[in-house]
Amino acid sequence: MVVSTFPLLPPYFRFKFLQWGGVRFRGRCYIGGNVEFDGIYPNLIQIGQGCIITTGTHILSHFFNTSDRRFYAGKIKIGNRVFIGMNTLIVNSVTIGDDSVIAAGSVITKDIPAKEVWGGNPAKFIKKLS
Repeated sequence: MVVSTFPLLPPYFRFKFLQWGGVRFRGRCYIGGNVEFDGIYPNLIQIGQGCIITTGTHILSHFFNTSDRRFYAGKIKIGNRVFIGMNTLIVNSVTIGDDSVIAAGSVITKDIPAKEVWGGNPAKFIKKLS
């Protein structure tokens, strides 16, 4: 089960529905159409102020560990003014630092430091932002 953002709703209403669903926001941000958030543990997702999360992004706060065959839940913290490109998948327990940029189609499985550009599957460091 996922908390979907209903692509036909204006962005402000998507933001409000997600708040009601349990996702924690520290300020206003833009949520594109077809963005989906974990429906099992939405309260473990925190999004900073001024973020842009574009179309098709999926954010999951639970994951399956293949070594011990168990499900785990972890916090996802997205910093302030983060740009997340189209069709990005954020899994595992991760923190994305302030002012970072995630390239379209990336798979985020580990922490991203502030003011850096990351992309790929799995995401790798591309460059520092000044």
